Formats: sequence, structure tokens, C-alpha cells
Amino acid sequence: MVGILSLTGCTHKGDDGDFDLTGKTYKFTVKATGVLAADVIEVRFVGTPADPNVKTTMKVDGVVQSNQYSVELTKAQITKSSGVVVESSQPIFQMGFTLGGNSGTANHTFTVKIDPIVNGTAMTSISKTFTTDVFAQTYTY
Repeated sequence: MVGILSLTGCTHKGDDGDFDLTGKTYKFTVKATGVLAADVIEVRFVGTPADPNVKTTMKVDGVVQSNQYSVELTKAQITKSSGVVVESSQPIFQMGFTLGGNSGTANHTFTVKIDPIVNGTAMTSISKTFTTDVFAQTYTY
């Protein structure tokens, strides 16, 4: 399963041609339960930097992902008992993710939960139970 997400944006301040480059901070905790070896999970994050000269926008479990605007999580990361945390390494304009996958076993389901925090404010959690039907959706913050 391949997902592509392109995000752009800016906020104009006043009439003097200056743009607000302050951006927002983002943090997402991703955790899956009930995953079997045959199951397919895709979670890919993309961040648009407030400063076009910035080449790094992400951290995964506190580790800066150098020269990366996007990260795709592995099944091992997502299924850790503590889950995985993806966050902006600095304020950015927009951050989003694609969530996709399916159960590889008949009559089996698994669940992926994503808890977003934007500028320190918890947003509505996303919880998706996967079946054998293929699912993919993009979320933007």
C-alpha cells in the first residue's frame, strides 16, 4: 500500500507582505493492538516546515529524523507496548498522516489508535479497527 500526502500553507500577516512563519507544534502517539504477522499496517507522517530552508521536521521517539519531511512507521514501532511517538522537531505549518492497512487473516481484526496533540492541546483521538477490507485515509492538522 502506498500513500502520498502533500501539504502546503502559510498565514498572511497584515498588508505589508510579511508572512507568519511561526507554525505549530505537533505530537502523535500511535499504538496498535491485536496485530498478527499477516496484517498490513501503514502509517506515514508528513510535515510542512514554516521555514522553507528547513530540511528536518520530524522526530520519532525523540530521535530527530535528519533531512526528512516525512516518516513511515514500521510494524515493529507501531506494535510496541508503549506505542511510538511522532512529533514535529520544530514549529511547522501543517502535519498530517495517512493511515492504511487490512487484516491478513479471515475473521481477525486489529486496532490502531492515534492520539494527536496540536500546540499542546489534545485533539480527538482516531481509533480504527481493521478487517480484511483494505482501508486508507488521510488526516490533516
